[in-house]
Amino acid sequence: MRKIIIAPTTLQDTAPIEYIEATAAAGYDGIGLRVHRSPGLPFHPVVGNAPLIAEMKSRIADAGLDVFDLYSFYLQPDTDVASFAPAMELGASFGAKYATVMGADENWSRQRDNFVKTCDLAAQFGLTCSLEFAVIRPLATLPQTLRLIDEAKRDAVICIDPLHLARSGGSPADVKALDAKYFPYAQISDGILEPGEPNPALFGKLGLGTRAMPGDGTLPLRELLAALPRDTPLSVELPHSLSNGASAREWAKATLDSTRNFLAQG
Repeated sequence: MRKIIIAPTTLQDTAPIEYIEATAAAGYDGIGLRVHRSPGLPFHPVVGNAPLIAEMKSRIADAGLDVFDLYSFYLQPDTDVASFAPAMELGASFGAKYATVMGADENWSRQRDNFVKTCDLAAQFGLTCSLEFAVIRPLATLPQTLRLIDEAKRDAVICIDPLHLARSGGSPADVKALDAKYFPYAQISDGILEPGEPNPALFGKLGLGTRAMPGDGTLPLRELLAALPRDTPLSVELPHSLSNGASAREWAKATLDSTRNFLAQG
């Protein structure tokens, strides 16, 4: 049976303890933690707050949640990779497995060099870097992501976002053609392509796009799931901004129920 994990983006406005409580109450199998600031997104600092860290660890242990990935480490033009260390060290102490990395630098060589440093830093804490491509950033496509991993010559994996795969012109067949080692987990959400997409001329300049509950959009989700290794864990990314006023607990339950119902119908 697939493990279902919540991505921090799903409850991005929610403070850490409330986020953990909502995740546990909904019945998720695992949790991703936002321990590093992401550009333009709400952030509740955790590093250095010993009482908060202790309470988070206690709540996670009591709920039996598997801590999966850490959000988010952006490779930007002014990135100081060493600044990632406190968040990575903290995340590893929670038992996290992956550090989610975004390519947000138009200078390919600098982005590659910073990715090498990020992978090496993550490895010091027992973490593996998980590259997530998106058409809203310079690292926009699956082929670019494979190239970055190849040039870096580091062990890294790829976090597939179904919406960005489709928006970038990728397909489930592209995923199926690759070694399964790249996909130890994947995100799940549905969505709708904008008119004229995919549009390579606009990669790196597009907005966030339109997301929907699994089965409520137009993405080839079932084909993508079939292309992934059997029972691949899935990380639910459905921002609370779509919730029409639901509480954090209500939204966590709604997103999990929708995902499980979709999988059960497959």
